[in-house]
Amino acid sequence: MLGRLGVAALVASAVGGATSYLQTVLPYGVAPLANSAGPWCLVAFALAWRSKRVAEGAVTGAMALGLLVAGYYLVAALRGFGVSSSSVTFWCLAAVTVGPVLGAAAVVVRRGRGWTSVLAALVLPLLLVAEGLRSLEQIAATTSTAYWVAEIALGSALVLPAVLIVRRSRSVR
Repeated sequence: MLGRLGVAALVASAVGGATSYLQTVLPYGVAPLANSAGPWCLVAFALAWRSKRVAEGAVTGAMALGLLVAGYYLVAALRGFGVSSSSVTFWCLAAVTVGPVLGAAAVVVRRGRGWTSVLAALVLPLLLVAEGLRSLEQIAATTSTAYWVAEIALGSALVLPAVLIVRRSRSVR
């Protein structure tokens, strides 16, 4: 378990730091990739995937999102950008509330049974769809509409395979 957590910590810290840098170099069409929650949620889910127990997945998800935040703001500060304590607080609260759900869902999808696995399989796709829809409504004027449509499409595309894979591999009653 400590090995998996250590790898997750290193990956999350590095991705968080890279995100800060990428915000200033990515082209307009994909710039939201480095400034949206969806990619970080994908990272947290993926890092929790190999967890052996739901509790370990929950811890991994929270830790991953927390270290993504830490890596991001550390690199931002080192690059001379201002760091808002209210932004740090907001994203840390998101890490400790959303992270455990993502991490636990990853484990339940992989190891669970029945309808709980199906519901867990919907967590990440629905999060991606929800962020894409919210962003189209609230910030599409200043960001790439195509990116948000792609995020909605990815989330939507993940729904059916996630449910079918879980249903096929386990008895759903």
